[in-house]
Amino acid sequence: MVTLIEFADRDLDKSPLVKLPDVFMPEAEIRTQRSVEKPEKPQLDDTPPPEVPQQAFDQIDGNATVGQLAAPQEVATNLDLSIGGGLSASDGEYLPIVKVAPRYPRAALSRGLEGEVVLEYTVTRSGTVRDPVVIESTNSVFNSSAIDSASRYKYKPRVENGEPIEVPGVRTRVVFRLQK
Repeated sequence: MVTLIEFADRDLDKSPLVKLPDVFMPEAEIRTQRSVEKPEKPQLDDTPPPEVPQQAFDQIDGNATVGQLAAPQEVATNLDLSIGGGLSASDGEYLPIVKVAPRYPRAALSRGLEGEVVLEYTVTRSGTVRDPVVIESTNSVFNSSAIDSASRYKYKPRVENGEPIEVPGVRTRVVFRLQK
């Protein structure tokens, strides 16, 4: 709006205008050709199919045992599914499923610091992490980021006698390295 008001008070520019030449395009017919190759039609075989011999249904023996399979008389059911060490097939140790990478702390990144943090926590019956604690650290600037990362880990819980159990004292090392 300000620009309109500003130009309203000025005089019109009466300098000679530069005229551009007109551009004429010759009329040309544009043809597009599309070549489509059609596959050749396959040749049909005029020979009739072979004749199927007729079955003699009036001479069938109803007591014949052609193609009959005999079922096994006894099936072994004493399978041993133990893995060894007193564990059954459903028992197992806790296994990491998801380990979330830690965020590199901005303060450490700006100073070019690298380090490691050792954490200890409990893997719950549902496979989550509870109570992560810093056991060892090269620099305290990494502690918070390592704890945040570990609290988002997911595990397959330890199973004993078919029931998931908590595993206290699980340790992990979180390494902070700058890419070279």
